[in-house]
Amino acid sequence: MSTSPSVHLTDADNRDIIDSLESCEKLLTAREVARILSISEKTVYSYVSRNLIPHYKIEANVRFRARDLANWLKRHASLVHSQPGVEPKTAALRT
Repeated sequence: MSTSPSVHLTDADNRDIIDSLESCEKLLTAREVARILSISEKTVYSYVSRNLIPHYKIEANVRFRARDLANWLKRHASLVHSQPGVEPKTAALRT
């Protein structure tokens, strides 16, 4: 049984990423998804191979619909509420 990865984001990070992804109409590459999630491309492909992240295969290419990624983040993200004087943790996915 595999566990789903979780993302730790601050409230502001979560809103900015989700809003941007929901309004994006293009298909994203693994490199773009890796940059958005602050993880390596290798990790993105690992999620794809384990069917942990929504994706489309177009022949040998893997693409991600931004809206699907936004919904995936909503389901898998854990919000980290900022406290005054405390630096929030960076966004990261755990495998």
